[in-house]
Amino acid sequence: MKKVIKSHTIIFVLLLSLTVFSCKESFLDEVPLDRFSPENIFVNEAGFEAAIVALYQACRQEHAIGGANFDYMNLGTDLVEWGRYDSRGFKDYYLLNSQHSAVEGYWRWAYTDMVRQCNLILDNLESTEADLSEQARQNFSGQAKFFRAYAYNVLVTLYGGVPIVANTIEEPKFDFQRASREEVLQFIRMDLEEASQELPIMSNESNGRIYRAAAFHLLSEVLISLGMETGDPSYYDQAIQASSTVINGEAGDYQIMTERFGDLSRPGDVFSDLFYTNQQNLSSGNREVIWSWQFESFTIGGATSSGGNNMPRLWYSEQEKIRSPNGYFNIAADSLIRGIGVNSLLNYLKYDIWRKFPNDMRNSKYNIRRTFYYNNPEDAEYFGKPIKTAINGSGDLVIVREDGSLTDFVVDTLREYYPSIRKVDGHPFEDNIVGGKSSNDIIRMRLAETFLLRAEAYFRKGDLERAADDINVIRSRAQTVLVAPSEVTLDFLLDERARELITEEQRRRTLMRMGVLYDRVKKYNPSSSTSIQPHNELWPIPQSVIDSNTGAELEQNPGY
Repeated sequence: MKKVIKSHTIIFVLLLSLTVFSCKESFLDEVPLDRFSPENIFVNEAGFEAAIVALYQACRQEHAIGGANFDYMNLGTDLVEWGRYDSRGFKDYYLLNSQHSAVEGYWRWAYTDMVRQCNLILDNLESTEADLSEQARQNFSGQAKFFRAYAYNVLVTLYGGVPIVANTIEEPKFDFQRASREEVLQFIRMDLEEASQELPIMSNESNGRIYRAAAFHLLSEVLISLGMETGDPSYYDQAIQASSTVINGEAGDYQIMTERFGDLSRPGDVFSDLFYTNQQNLSSGNREVIWSWQFESFTIGGATSSGGNNMPRLWYSEQEKIRSPNGYFNIAADSLIRGIGVNSLLNYLKYDIWRKFPNDMRNSKYNIRRTFYYNNPEDAEYFGKPIKTAINGSGDLVIVREDGSLTDFVVDTLREYYPSIRKVDGHPFEDNIVGGKSSNDIIRMRLAETFLLRAEAYFRKGDLERAADDINVIRSRAQTVLVAPSEVTLDFLLDERARELITEEQRRRTLMRMGVLYDRVKKYNPSSSTSIQPHNELWPIPQSVIDSNTGAELEQNPGY
């Protein structure tokens, strides 16, 4: 039977409560009743695990910072340009200011979504009386320190020196001050060195978790940055040691895949196998992947705030705007998920890096789609036939009929028609072929890049022979011409990273880390070369952050 509490009873209870507790300070203490408050979450292993899973989700949200239309870490670099005829997407670098959405978005993501959560976990690990085994405590600590280091590495690369927030902030603070770039890098280094000792060696079949190799991989990159920042070459030796720990199998059984694996019923090569649907993890036989972002269709928590893997939408051209000679438009179909031509490939990526090595496996038809087909079944004459184009008398690229005559259908090579990087092929997310997203996991760290990081460290300390040896591990797998030590230059390293890591690496951060964004954009990106300035090697500090920091001056980066 439903119980009814009368109003006078409630008043009595409240008065009694005031009488009993009025002289005790504990009455004023906040007692969180929400089951998701830190005091209630961080009491056992399950609570810390929930917080760690939330941290993985926050990290994966980096993929959604640009929404459905912007890939801020690749647009306006030496690889791709904004596939529109307006000034967005770093086509006009004069629009890069302290109120730019990317500038605000990455800062907010790093501090609010990542650093805050990491500090909360680490602080509670130090003070909690939770029932945790020492192994679990170390594992949680290692994961949180890795992600804090990852976030600060993004910050220091994009903005230079930034405030270091090493603990949970429990009251409003308005006097943040920027640490130097070296101080931030040293903070990252310490986090990664501790994480590399606390994290376990990979012992199951999921590459979605952070294991010891990921910490050593990122540590290698950070040590290279410290070597460049300080001029101390001993950091390059330390970077070599960190990457060698992964390469030599001391942090897990990772291998450069040289034989085909996974679904062998499909035509392909071993490089394409690395990225094929459901083959990004150890369970498929892929021993090269160190860490990948996980996506799952029709699963709660299986996507970011903007949906699944957004890479097809960003990297595919907008082929549905191409018409057959009979006027029928192409359609999104099967694994050829709908793209919108955001990351329009520059000639450097389409042609230049392959010109001397046309038979490089990474340039094969299984890895770069250069031939496209009419796929609208309503056009019986051209359905299934390859698209043919030619230059007309006005200099336009137009569709060619089967008999060789030219049509009036002009092909837009900025947005609609350019080679497709097949790493982003995959099963449509939630079976929606027009959504522009796949359910494929996104590889974030791979052993091939570990070799390239070690090669860079050798190069920077002047050991060109060993640098060439590491690069040639990758080139041997690609069945292409090996590089001689005398040919190893910074430009060659960047070319090799483009050939091996296109769509995987955050190219803007690579160029900014090396201090060559300005030079490379001037050389390879004609649409952005007229506006980029040397000070764009760093992003500005968000104006909203400067304005709200009323207790101390937060200095803006030069040029902004």
